[in-house]
Amino acid sequence: MQNSKILITGGAGAIGLNLIERLLGLGVDSILVLDNLSSGYENYLPEDDRIIFHNSDIGDIESFRDTMEKFAPHYVFHLAAHFANQNSVDHPFKDVQANIIGTMNLLEICKKNKNLKKFVYTSSSCVYGNSAIMREDDYIYPHETPYAINKYTAELYVKYYASMYAVPTVSIRVFNTYGPYEPHGQYRNVIPNFIVRAMKGEPLFITGDGTETRDFTFVGNTAQLLTLAALSNVADGDIFNGGTGKATRIIDLAEMILKYTGSSSEIIFKERRNWDAVKDRLSNIDKSRKILGYEPEVPLQEGLKITVDWYMNDYNYE
Repeated sequence: MQNSKILITGGAGAIGLNLIERLLGLGVDSILVLDNLSSGYENYLPEDDRIIFHNSDIGDIESFRDTMEKFAPHYVFHLAAHFANQNSVDHPFKDVQANIIGTMNLLEICKKNKNLKKFVYTSSSCVYGNSAIMREDDYIYPHETPYAINKYTAELYVKYYASMYAVPTVSIRVFNTYGPYEPHGQYRNVIPNFIVRAMKGEPLFITGDGTETRDFTFVGNTAQLLTLAALSNVADGDIFNGGTGKATRIIDLAEMILKYTGSSSEIIFKERRNWDAVKDRLSNIDKSRKILGYEPEVPLQEGLKITVDWYMNDYNYE
């Protein structure tokens, strides 16, 4: 990617910020970050002259069309989304606008970009619903939340633009990414909320009985896979899993976080949310290993220690 021009939508979010750090180390020419700052933080962007920030909403194509057309990126990483299942249940029309219309807006511009080498779409493991085995070639019918429906629909459009307009695309289904730069709060993931509550000495709430499992993936591993996908020969909208292939019980996660933060916070169990029918979520990453050469660099315990250290030393949680 040396001397390449990169576009990252949602680049001020946790995945985007970690991806930017990786790409800068690869010697890219410039990185255009599109973000409406609904869940990202401009102040976390590295101080580097190669970074260009543009405050825009992907659901509104006129807010960034001229900027993106003039920039003409070689690689597009589409990370921006109306994030989180509960958020989509509460605001379904906003979810459609960002996750479907926003994706189509980008693809419409990309189909005219002669410089484009790859469009990398960041999808979600939520599209699998309650599938027992989460493999890319399994039949799925996501309907549990608007977020799952719309992320899957966007995958289909990514595939469509590859077949109809020869836009070189690839999709990555991300599994429960965590790491530095991710804020806590409503609609946010379990790990930042657990860490901040533990640091404050507040109870850690588990919705369910704690035996539920997830494939927690350090954000550096996700950035690694996104980069591999961009540099691969895959250009037909094919789909790859972005987890670790290892399951962790929520109760074990909570206990690790209490240990690493030195907290004595209580663990309290609550009723599972009415839309959350998924007890276990585990990726099969055989295809990503074989075709993209993906092997997660950072295991869970190491990733959690790095993440806890960031929250304790660099994050203002007040």
